[in-house]
Amino acid sequence: MSIKNDRWIKQMAEQHGMIDPFEPNLISHDENGRKIVSYGTSSYGYDVRC
Repeated sequence: MSIKNDRWIKQMAEQHGMIDPFEPNLISHDENGRKIVSYGTSSYGYDVRC
């Protein structure tokens, strides 16, 4: 399997439940503006939050 881009990842997650829960955007700050370990879709990957 080749490297997949963010559009492919979003499509597979939304249509086929490949990632659950799924965050379609890259999140790198909390609701107070503080930097956090990022999670969500990036240009060629998905940062997982555990």
